[in-house]
Amino acid sequence: MDKKFTVLRIIGTIWKILAWIALIVGILSSIGILLTSVLGGEMLRQFGQRPGLMPWTPWAFGLAGGVVMFIVSLVATVIYFLMLYAVGELIYLLLAIEENTRLAAQWIQARPAPAAHPAAPSVYSPPPPPPPPVPEP
Repeated sequence: MDKKFTVLRIIGTIWKILAWIALIVGILSSIGILLTSVLGGEMLRQFGQRPGLMPWTPWAFGLAGGVVMFIVSLVATVIYFLMLYAVGELIYLLLAIEENTRLAAQWIQARPAPAAHPAAPSVYSPPPPPPPPVPEP
């Protein structure tokens, strides 16, 4: 059977590839966030020593902040991956539904018509005779 909607198949594949790319880049970014916060946290913390410049630096950098930001970034990456991959799978699902529907329609059309059952022989039975007249007393 020929495959229809080639462009949709390509688009579905592109969505899946983009999902994997986003997952890989997201994981690498999460690791980068963790390393930057843990290893370079002291340098970034110095920016917060000026009043009002970066008030959130005491907890954002260092081991605790790095781990928290790593986990949040990793969770966001996984959610983003699942959404992108689901779009690709949805396209393939719709294509599979279309293909199965087309196959079912072809099968129904190619199926031979059921043979007509012969009609039951018609038997003529005359109506019953009228009742005999009742004698008058």
